[in-house]
Amino acid sequence: MFMRLSLSLFSCLVLLAYISQAKQKQSPVLDQATVSPDIEVTTKDLASQKQQQWQEFQQSKETNPNLQSPKPLKSVPSQKVPLPSPNFNPPIDTPQISNIEPVSLDNYMTLAPTSTTNKLGNPIYKLSLYANGQLLAAYPIVTGQATTQSKNRHQEGSQAPLPDGKYRIASGVVPGNEPEVGEQFLPITPLFSTGRSALGIHYDPSFEKSNGEDGTHGCIGLTNKQDFAQVLSYVNSYQPQYLEVKIQP
Repeated sequence: MFMRLSLSLFSCLVLLAYISQAKQKQSPVLDQATVSPDIEVTTKDLASQKQQQWQEFQQSKETNPNLQSPKPLKSVPSQKVPLPSPNFNPPIDTPQISNIEPVSLDNYMTLAPTSTTNKLGNPIYKLSLYANGQLLAAYPIVTGQATTQSKNRHQEGSQAPLPDGKYRIASGVVPGNEPEVGEQFLPITPLFSTGRSALGIHYDPSFEKSNGEDGTHGCIGLTNKQDFAQVLSYVNSYQPQYLEVKIQP
């Protein structure tokens, strides 16, 4: 019995000795981080130097009020160098356009004679409409009366056909001022010296009627309302620059 107790006690002592030796071999744990005194001194020195520099700057500024604190340098952005553009070589065999007559782009009207007359012997003339130099349409018209064809065409009140020359065409119609003019009247103005005035284009209500009013007093008279409406539509659409009259024998 005594022997067993002795062995147990000895075992406990050996175990305690082993545990104590194991604790001594473990690395020590730092509870607080230690700061190098050199680092602390260095930080204090820098703060002191900054404070001293600032005090010196303030003292210098009191002596020289225009003294300014140094500004930081601005960085200059780098500039991109453009790449050289590729050389353009035009084709060698470029055809040359020559000997081509220019095409007239004018919008205009012309008045020319024909070899016919109406039933009452009043000469028929041809009114042609052009757009961009191309003929669009032509209409038979009368100007003057059968008995006034040989009268002075530059004399006011002669009721002769309108004189040759260029005329400016109004951009729109005005109401007719007498029954033989019709409801609408398109004024034209001579671009040359003449005694004639109040000329225009209108529908002739008395065309080929035996009432003594066949023809006009010098204006251009369309033979029916449909033709007159088409002429007005052309004027509204194309705004012709001029009317050229060449009807005098």
